[in-house]
Amino acid sequence: MSDFASLTGRFRAYKDTLQSFVKQLMQKQNQPSTQSVNDAVPTLSGLSLEPTPAPIGTVDQADQRDQIDGEPRPFLGRRTDVEEEAGETERLREGRAEDPLAVSLSSGGEVIFGASHNYSLQQIVSHHLPPRLEVDRLLAIYFQGETYIVPFIHTYHFQRQYREFWADTANVNPLWLSMLFSICCMASVIRGATSPYQTTPNDWVSESSHLHAAAGQCLVLGEYHRRQQFVVEALAMYAHCKNFQSLDPSREAGAILGMVVRMAYEMGYHRDPDSFGSFTIFEGEMRRRCWAACKQMDLMISFQLGLPSNICLEDCDTKSPRNLSDVDFSAETEVLPASRSENEATRLLWFIVKDRQMTSFSYVCKDALSFHEKSEIEIIQLDEEIRRMYAMVPDVLRTRPVSESIADDPFLIMTRLYVEFIYLKSLCVLHRKYMARGHDFSTKSCVEAGKRLVSQFIDMYKEFSPGGQLWTERWMLSSFTMNDFLLGVMVFCLVVHSRRKRGARHSLIDSATERDVLPLLEQSHAICVEKSKASRGA
Repeated sequence: MSDFASLTGRFRAYKDTLQSFVKQLMQKQNQPSTQSVNDAVPTLSGLSLEPTPAPIGTVDQADQRDQIDGEPRPFLGRRTDVEEEAGETERLREGRAEDPLAVSLSSGGEVIFGASHNYSLQQIVSHHLPPRLEVDRLLAIYFQGETYIVPFIHTYHFQRQYREFWADTANVNPLWLSMLFSICCMASVIRGATSPYQTTPNDWVSESSHLHAAAGQCLVLGEYHRRQQFVVEALAMYAHCKNFQSLDPSREAGAILGMVVRMAYEMGYHRDPDSFGSFTIFEGEMRRRCWAACKQMDLMISFQLGLPSNICLEDCDTKSPRNLSDVDFSAETEVLPASRSENEATRLLWFIVKDRQMTSFSYVCKDALSFHEKSEIEIIQLDEEIRRMYAMVPDVLRTRPVSESIADDPFLIMTRLYVEFIYLKSLCVLHRKYMARGHDFSTKSCVEAGKRLVSQFIDMYKEFSPGGQLWTERWMLSSFTMNDFLLGVMVFCLVVHSRRKRGARHSLIDSATERDVLPLLEQSHAICVEKSKASRGA
């Protein structure tokens, strides 16, 4: 009872103090005064309500972006009264931290956001970051690559930030440092999969896991759940890195991307910088790249997991990024250059083309998850839309036999296949649902798309073997590509099973199609057996 009485008394004391505080505020508002704002605000037992200045490049810059010409942003980018009140309450708690009750109620952050007090930024740097020479080598591997370069990391701008980091490692934004660790993690995976100098796979797996864990610690330390500079990019990099490490769909990456999308919405990434916000030319274009990456990653991983996308494209007006190399613009650019010709295979071209394909693919995914069945006319219209978008693919990104690509860069070969697979996957997903119901048009379209997808995957896979054209790029076999392959195999299994169960008379396919499909199934089975240790889906 004595503990309860003491607790009750303490609450009454706080209540009385708060009431006195409010009365003082009301009295001050009714009295003219020449005092400054800070002098006019009463305090709770000397507690200052003035916020502590944030480090340069963190929250303050994000808050500045919350205003347009001095006015709060409308809609999702706006800081609400509820958020402001929550922030004031949090500062009041911090000021009473010496009280045992306050400590027990408010010490540390939420458990789900991690316990960042267990490690400091300097501990992360000293324990996890390799020597500079090693980091330089990892960054070289990453930036000399093309396919897995994340488009919202500007090569030269990041390198400038990187030099500034080494000049003063103690004054770094934890979220930027998380991106550095994620880049090193991906480079470590690439190096481990292709370098002859690693002794065992365990060496590079351990190294990449170590770097990935450090990236996560930096996210927690940087309070990734708060709206601020670098938060969307750092979280997206972390999710990309997570998905990059396995041939199976990553539920963890899907969960993280859910947070990425919500944060991007809140910070207005879904609105085009030309019509919303007050951003520099450089910032606006990098936001377009980031939003396009969020769309693609979220839709692709959501599809893998059998879940709806977190993004409603009808509520977004952000334009597709321009086909520009990083050398074409910088933070000092005042006028954004026009897009390069799409006959020029820039590092970003395949990413832009894929972004166009996402619209029709999102419609297909919605239909696949819907309880409503489309009419035959609607199916044909969506089929035509998918084919129309594919017809817009530049010739330089059109797939061709490997035997005709002997002079092409391996990255270009792979990006052609990525674009082709999205097209064929869209047709398979659209028509599989209606093929199972006996629609002739859907059956023909689905089987033909499946045959192209699987046969091209088999040709690609052969080149991953020692001595093949893609041997040094075998790490580019991703969970997305593996999932596409298994989708095509599933279509084959469905039609062959249907023919043998129903008989030739009521089969979805004829005997000639079955003769084409069976050899592809046999080769696919051999690949699945070979990759079974690396992929549960296989």
